[in-house]
Amino acid sequence: MTAAANFKLVTRTSHSLDQPTKAIIGLHGWTGDEHDFEPVAKMFHIDEAKWFLPRAPYHADSGKGYSWFSGTNETGWKVEKTKTGLAQLIKDIQSEGFQSENIFIVGFSQGACLAMEVALRLPFTIGGIIPIAGFIKFIDNLVSEATEESRQTPVLLLHGNQDDIIYVKASQKAHDYFKDRGNPVHFEKYDAGHKIPRHIRPIVKQFISDPFNFFKLYPSNTFIKDG
Repeated sequence: MTAAANFKLVTRTSHSLDQPTKAIIGLHGWTGDEHDFEPVAKMFHIDEAKWFLPRAPYHADSGKGYSWFSGTNETGWKVEKTKTGLAQLIKDIQSEGFQSENIFIVGFSQGACLAMEVALRLPFTIGGIIPIAGFIKFIDNLVSEATEESRQTPVLLLHGNQDDIIYVKASQKAHDYFKDRGNPVHFEKYDAGHKIPRHIRPIVKQFISDPFNFFKLYPSNTFIKDG
């Protein structure tokens, strides 16, 4: 048995109610850590949620912070600790009494990539995923390994129209992939660069509050202006 088989991610939690009804996993970006999503959780201010904020298991090659993937296209990628750690985290969340339809994954940048990679491989549908300023990294593997159950998982893609680190077309490609495979999906561009701005808060709260009715309110892709 490998060390990764029993691997648990360092994880912080945050909630305002004694009995939260929704669980949200917040996945930080490259060079981030388990503290990065705390201000995001506070900004979104979703009272009924308990946030689970894990730290990526690999040291980033920048010399600081952490990464969900380690390696290069030439040498190959280490992802086993990430896969095992998140699978265990989801099991732990379920053991706390959260039903799968009340579990959400929100990720930013590299964390957004991971949100899609993880959710589509689950053998059950979850409440929804919100990839922000992300991309699908291992598309060929994802296509072959995505489960039938995950086709029902709702997806809200968000991306800044001024993002010069991960171009908005990456989320457009992800949207097209989800739409083709039959996932309920909505793509929203917002007026900002590579960050999570306050003015996306209403649409995130509406999505998490009721993912399926959300698509009646937002039947087509739109654009959020600042202010």
